[in-house]
This record gives sequence, structure tokens and C-alpha cells, in this order.
Amino acid sequence: MALRDHDVAFVLVPGFSMIGLFSALEPLRVANSFAGDVFSWRFVSENGEAAVASNGIPVSVTHTTDGIGLPDMIVICASYGHEEGMTPRMINCVRKLARTNAMLCGVDTGAFALAEAGVLDGYKATCHWQTLPAFRERYLAVDVVETPYAIDRGRMTSSGGTTALDMMLDWLKEMEGNALSIQVADALVHTRQSGNPGQARIAVSQRYPTDDHRVLSAISAMEAHVEEVMPVEDIATAVGISLRQLERLFSQQLGAGPKAVYQQLRLEHAEHLLTYSAMSVREVGLAAGFASLEQFSRSYKSRYGQPPSVHRRGRQ
Repeated sequence: MALRDHDVAFVLVPGFSMIGLFSALEPLRVANSFAGDVFSWRFVSENGEAAVASNGIPVSVTHTTDGIGLPDMIVICASYGHEEGMTPRMINCVRKLARTNAMLCGVDTGAFALAEAGVLDGYKATCHWQTLPAFRERYLAVDVVETPYAIDRGRMTSSGGTTALDMMLDWLKEMEGNALSIQVADALVHTRQSGNPGQARIAVSQRYPTDDHRVLSAISAMEAHVEEVMPVEDIATAVGISLRQLERLFSQQLGAGPKAVYQQLRLEHAEHLLTYSAMSVREVGLAAGFASLEQFSRSYKSRYGQPPSVHRRGRQ
């Protein structure tokens, strides 16, 4: 069967992730070297002006969102400033393309624009792990998954960084066959397990300087219970040791007790919610397992040098 042509529009939100863009683009470029010029692409911004990536590099564009035409796929590339991509013009553009059955894709936090347009309702979707709690809280109709990327019918989302590379390789496999997907991955010197998104974040075992399975299991339990806090005694029991043993292991291998590590995890969760969600400071404190606003504010200020209310004002 002859390969089909595909027209891809990359919509660049100011402050977008350059590595996310290149990870989505390069598989198409390499595919063309094997299969002929079956993929074409163009860069789009809302106003038609060059879009500046988060690393300060400007990228020229050829179209505005109003003049985007009818591409086969739209890829919204964003990053920390994704709010700038959630304008009425952008949302209207997404909804218009959804009616044409174009493939709708979000890279990093590009999923926010898709979800704001309502086109992810009932679909599996993901975004950068730091923004996932806020994304889940804001878009209740989206089936949020904690994987590096998600492909669900006419929707694709990747969590950022290089995850778009695997996402696009799996899309290539679906559209043009496994042989081309393997050729592209091989040319990019990219070892992968096809069709297996894996984990949304680097494994706990790689993020902490210990290989003790009891410590790692305890941290995993803490990360799974940031809102409904587990007593440290129960965590020790769950990993099969006494509280005293757990405290000794944490102190020896992490330089901090389990309660301190647990609180740091909860405060990091709160910081992400303050940055990326519209939840009130009180709601964020509750979502991070703090019993009162006073306790949350005091702990947050001790960790970050300013109260959560000041952090929130600084993001507005």
C-alpha cells in the first residue's frame, strides 16, 4: 500500500519546550529520508510572529492560528507558560480542527489547550508530571494517565522532554507500519520498547541515592499518599520493618528522617499546585495533607523562604 501524505502544523506557544518540539519533529524528517517526502510541516503562532522557546531561541513561523488551514495533525508545543496558549483564538482553532477529524496532539503542557477546548473529554491524556495534579483537578472529564505519552483514537499527548519522540514513533508505526518506525528509531540511535509508554517519571530508585528496597518502597508509599497522609508507623509496617528501623535507614541513607522526607514531598506537591492550578492556597494545603492553613503556611515558608500566598501572587 502506498504511503500517504501528512501535513503537520506545529503550534508554538511562547516559552515552548525546544526539546519537545524537536522530539516531535525529527521522526518526521527522518521518515522522509526513507519513505520520500510524505510528511510536510509548518510552524504556527497565534499572531504570526516568531515564537521564542523557553531557552530564548526564536523560531520563525509561516502561519497564524486563524490561517492554519486544514492540517492532518496539529501539535501544540508548550511548557511552563502554557496559559499563553489558552486564548480564545487558540481554543477556537482547536475546536475547528477537531471537527475536521485532524489528529490533535499536545506536547509537554500543550495538553492544557486541548483540554480547555473540551476535545480531550473522555480521552486518555497526559502532560508534564509537575502539572499533572493541577491538570487532573481542572479537567475532570479527561481520563488522566501518568505515562510519558498517551495515544487514544484521534488524540496524542506527551509529557515533555524526549517523550514526544516515542509518541511519534508509535504514531508512525500505526500510520505507516512497523518497518518505517524501526528504521526511524534506528537512524536516531534511539533504543525503545515499542508500544510501551512506561512510567511518567524517572523511577524512585533512580531519584534517590539508595538501593535499599525498604527505603524505596517507603518513599513510593509517601508519594502515593500526599493528600491523605499515612502515619509513618503504618508505612514502616507496610514495608515490613519497625518504625525505629525505618528511621535509622532513612537517616543513614538519605540524611533525613522519614517524616522530614515525607513533608518535603508534600511541600513539592503543594508548590506544583500553586504554580499550575487555580486552587486556593487553603485548598492546596489540604491537597498536600496539611491540617490547617497556618501549619501549611509555616511549613511552606520554612522550605521555600516565602509563604504560599506570596508564591501564588507571584504567578498571577
